Amino acid sequence: MDEPFPLDAVPSRVRTVILNQFKGRCPSIREVAEIPDRYWLSTPDIGPAHLKKIHSIIGPHLPQTVRPSSAHLSDAELLDRLERLQKDIRWLQNQLKARLHQAPRRKPNRQWHKLAVQDARHQQSSQNPSSPPQPTG
Repeated sequence: MDEPFPLDAVPSRVRTVILNQFKGRCPSIREVAEIPDRYWLSTPDIGPAHLKKIHSIIGPHLPQTVRPSSAHLSDAELLDRLERLQKDIRWLQNQLKARLHQAPRRKPNRQWHKLAVQDARHQQSSQNPSSPPQPTG
């Protein structure tokens, strides 16, 4: 994590943003990992695709327990993130509900229904042999 961040692995616009953040010096992978995602995304030259590239470089060097995107967020930032995630979950739930209501309802297969009724009657008559057999319809 203390090795230099490979600036040549990112586009020149991203490289410029990183160098500006660290006053012209090449930062370590750890230093880049400590910058919150929100900061990177607030710069005009880093969008989600470039942030993903930064994560792909940082990721293999991070211990499994360290999550740079949330490790140094303020309470307000964490709350904002929680609210966005809850909003995303509600949206997904609504999408699933809508798709379930759109799915055509299948009618029960008459053949299976008839066999199930016959089987139930057969089991009933075998358990209670004194009762007369029921007509099948």
